[in-house]
Amino acid sequence: MSDIEGWVEAGVAKRMETLRTLDARFVELQRDKLAAIVRNTADTEFGRAHGFDRIGSPADYQRAVPLSIATDYDAAWKRIARGERNVLFPEPVHAYALSSGTTGEPKTVPLNKALVRGLKRAIGYTTAAHMARTGNFSLLRGYALQMTAPASVRDIDGVPVGYITGIMGAAKTYPFHNIGIPPVDVLDLMDWEEKYKAIEERYVGHDVRMILGIPGYMLALFDRLLHRRGATSLAALWPHLELVVTSGTALEYHRDTLAGLCPDAELLEMYLATEAAIAFQPEPEPGLMPMVEDVFLEFVPEDRWEEENPPRFLLGEVDTGVRYVVAVTTPSGLFAYSPGDVVRFVRTDPPRFIVEGRYGNVINLAAEKLDGRQAAEALRQAGLRTAAFTVCPVPGAKPGHEWVVEFQDAVPDDASDRIDSALREMNPLYRHLRSGDLLFAQPVVTAVRPGTFADALRRRPGQGKILRIYRHREIRDELVALQES
Repeated sequence: MSDIEGWVEAGVAKRMETLRTLDARFVELQRDKLAAIVRNTADTEFGRAHGFDRIGSPADYQRAVPLSIATDYDAAWKRIARGERNVLFPEPVHAYALSSGTTGEPKTVPLNKALVRGLKRAIGYTTAAHMARTGNFSLLRGYALQMTAPASVRDIDGVPVGYITGIMGAAKTYPFHNIGIPPVDVLDLMDWEEKYKAIEERYVGHDVRMILGIPGYMLALFDRLLHRRGATSLAALWPHLELVVTSGTALEYHRDTLAGLCPDAELLEMYLATEAAIAFQPEPEPGLMPMVEDVFLEFVPEDRWEEENPPRFLLGEVDTGVRYVVAVTTPSGLFAYSPGDVVRFVRTDPPRFIVEGRYGNVINLAAEKLDGRQAAEALRQAGLRTAAFTVCPVPGAKPGHEWVVEFQDAVPDDASDRIDSALREMNPLYRHLRSGDLLFAQPVVTAVRPGTFADALRRRPGQGKILRIYRHREIRDELVALQES
């Protein structure tokens, strides 16, 4: 083993010891994190308004601070962007993170340095866990290709405004301070075609051993490279690629496709919301490890979220199998804030959860309540291999769903029947509505050519997402127009 590998192994061992401590003391560390945030923000405008100087426990905090969502912070964020200080947190603004724009206009979320440190820790932990498990400490001898949105698209009084993935990429944190590619000038390109071209010209032939980024944008790059180079997998371009780490959207939707293109790489994911690093995947088995030393987490049962005062459970109080809406309190002045995600715990001690979708991301035309998780499972049970899909309403007198699907294989003639059968089996309400074919229409399946979803993403400057469920048809029309162009 060389000096470099020995140095890396020692660093990995320290990080793994930290992870074992986090797992063993997560309840205590969560209480400590909340106390530290409350103490640090007690003299801010928000802290004074909510009596932070009188909060001595999580129960006190929950009585004093209501659950919140992004619109609750609109006025405060705008004031901070105008230069006001001590509104939500006392420190200077380090960067403004743009929301990824799934709905409406992107918002600028102010971040302090403490929160950015959490982003750095998430990727450091993920990488260390991989090296510790594989025993391969030469990962850092190669390059880490970062497929991120821009870190800076403009500035506010000299403070950069960009996307959270780009902010993390531009930070060039350990262990990527010397090996992270591409440089900031390429990361900050808003046009994805221009960015892909620069990466192809500069880095095919480099010793890329790790790729980080958003799955949809990764796949669009891979499709371009493989098509232009006449290859079937990335092993032909980067033979030492051994780790792919995704964020931004759930890995599960893209796992099979990525596994086929990166056959020798381990696939892991991080749960990075625009507002904070919330969790990361420390082992290949399903389950994300919460960032207990960086943010304070609460969990509200999904079916009780809209109550006036729903129960709010802490780590150590949750149960497996229950769907919870996440609420996070961060060093950057978000308090019992929901980024809108729904999770389900697969273990509680130590805690591990999976992200199951978005709260309210449900199509409910006649009480069928189809959500993204159920839609993905229906496709799986129907035996349909897909690269991407989205579901929206069908216009007409009889309600129904249209499935816009990018198939991995030839389009089956019976795709609609198979989806319909799977949903009947899974969803009793749907089965009732479809009885006799009177109340609810059979699914309409619209197949689009390979790469259509990636084309739609490329047309969005910066960073965007295409959700699994929409209650309108605008995205469907965009995808079909690309198919026909």
